[in-house]
Amino acid sequence: MTKDDLHSANLLCSRIKCLLALRGLWQKDVARKISVSPATFSHKLKGDIRFSADEIARLADLLGVSTDVLLGREPLEVS
Repeated sequence: MTKDDLHSANLLCSRIKCLLALRGLWQKDVARKISVSPATFSHKLKGDIRFSADEIARLADLLGVSTDVLLGREPLEVS
């Protein structure tokens, strides 16, 4: 994994964690909604396992943002 890949993965995880907190969502509930176990979701949020493109798309829909926001291509605007 390159330095840029690591930065992108960390940014994705940070944005997901931030949005979970802002939306008042529990990791275990979100894990089930994107069809992964709570343990796997936790490992993904820590950066131990990568999110698939499909999981990123489902998370974006669930969190009410675009995939570009999650991936850091657009700013995360909090209101």
